[in-house]
Amino acid sequence: MNDQGFESFETTADVGITAWGETLEELFANAARGMLSLMVEVETVRSTSLLSIEARGRDLPSLLVAWLNELLYRCETEAWAPADVRVITVKGGHVSGELTGEPAEAGRHRFKGVVKAATYHLLECRKDNDRWCARVVFDV
Repeated sequence: MNDQGFESFETTADVGITAWGETLEELFANAARGMLSLMVEVETVRSTSLLSIEARGRDLPSLLVAWLNELLYRCETEAWAPADVRVITVKGGHVSGELTGEPAEAGRHRFKGVVKAATYHLLECRKDNDRWCARVVFDV
C-alpha cells in the first residue's frame, strides 16, 4: 500500500479505489482523494476557495457512497475543480467536510475523465485491526 491513503484498481468497464485511514474521518478523506485523483490532476488546481459538503446514510457503507456522490454532484453543479478535501466529522449517519479548489477552467486544469457515480458494486467499509478500510467502485 502507498502512503497516499488510497490506491486504484480496475474492474470491468469501471474503476475502483481502496482507501484506508486511522480514523473514519481520515478514511472518508482518503476515499475522496482517491476519487478526485480519477477526475483531475490536482496539482493543476489551486486551493483558493471552500465548498462545505454534508451527506447522510443509513449505515457506514451507504454514508461513504452518499459522501462521494455529494462531492461529485457539487463539483458538477458548481463547475468546480477540486484540489483536496477535509472531513470534519463522521458520526451517526452524517458526514461533514470541506472541498477546496476553485472554479474550473478548461484551459488551465487538466481533467482526466468523468466519474459518473460511486456505486454499491463490491462496496466494503470496515475496520481491520486498528485501521479503517474501504473499497468503492466508480461508474466512469
